[in-house]
Amino acid sequence: MLSRVADSIYWMARYMERAENLARLLLSTQDLLLDAGAEAADESQFWGPLLMTTGDEEVYFAAHPEAEGATVADFLALSPKNPNCILNCVRTARENARTIRDQISDEMWECINSLRLFLESPEAAAMHQNQSAAFYEKVLIASYQFQGIASSTTPRDEIWYFLRLGMCIERADKTSRLIDTCSAISLDMPPSPLARPLRWAALLRSCSAWHAFQAYSSNKLDPVKIIEYLLLDETFPRSVAWCVEALHNTLTALCGSGRLDDMKSPIRACGRLRADIAYITMPDVLKEGLHEYIDRLQEKLNDIGQTIYETFVRYSDATPTESEISMAAPVLAHGAFHTVAGVDLQMQQQQQQQ
Repeated sequence: MLSRVADSIYWMARYMERAENLARLLLSTQDLLLDAGAEAADESQFWGPLLMTTGDEEVYFAAHPEAEGATVADFLALSPKNPNCILNCVRTARENARTIRDQISDEMWECINSLRLFLESPEAAAMHQNQSAAFYEKVLIASYQFQGIASSTTPRDEIWYFLRLGMCIERADKTSRLIDTCSAISLDMPPSPLARPLRWAALLRSCSAWHAFQAYSSNKLDPVKIIEYLLLDETFPRSVAWCVEALHNTLTALCGSGRLDDMKSPIRACGRLRADIAYITMPDVLKEGLHEYIDRLQEKLNDIGQTIYETFVRYSDATPTESEISMAAPVLAHGAFHTVAGVDLQMQQQQQQQ
């Protein structure tokens, strides 16, 4: 497979997952405002954390003085000024799909293209203004259709593996960001006035984990149990642990397994994170600090994403030609990655001698 094709498949999956997570987050925040009643008078306490979750605070506040509900919702859904809004995520996913049109099924293309056409239509703008819940649910349904179509029409080859890589790493990142929005809230059990049980319920709903969590824990809104479930449970398909396990299995299937010296860097990076999640406990997380642990987790996810890029995309541009290899010293001949490092090292040594 061409590295360009692999990169487009990977980002197509990531951006579709990102659009779904945004719709899920906006819908759960809207429900939270309805449940909060009088507490919802100060909208900024609900919409501010939402902007923090998506990482768009700087762009938003550069154009708007306050975090008002309708303005934030429009900014995250359809604003052309926000590169991370639902509309632009779907547009980017569609553009990646267009460049690999011959590599994906007709049904996958039609699903993405239909969603993009809807989001660009006057109907979508009117629905978002007057029936925002219906708008978000339409985006969610389209995302579910995309995932189902991809699962049922894609051969289990490299195309499938890169689809899985994009979906797993994006989902793990977004779930960790959602957990981080509650890191400043008290972990005391309700009815403590600082526990904010509605916020914890909204966190579960934003991950579609409400019903699954009811079967998992008898303490219905125990904040520690909620965090543990979304972070460390290996059975729930939106938890960080599940995503990292699926990510590691996909990388192993794509790269193969072997000795540590021969193992590709994405597998090693993901394996370290997988082991960290498998052997950490909630007391360990809380001792370190939930926000600090999430920051460290996101750094590791970013590192995995970078190694995926360097291994499967940038590698094709960095691999030396035969003439370049023949000019290099005959050392580190145990693979292309080592050879590139050897060429770079020799060039640095020559420059220092000059």
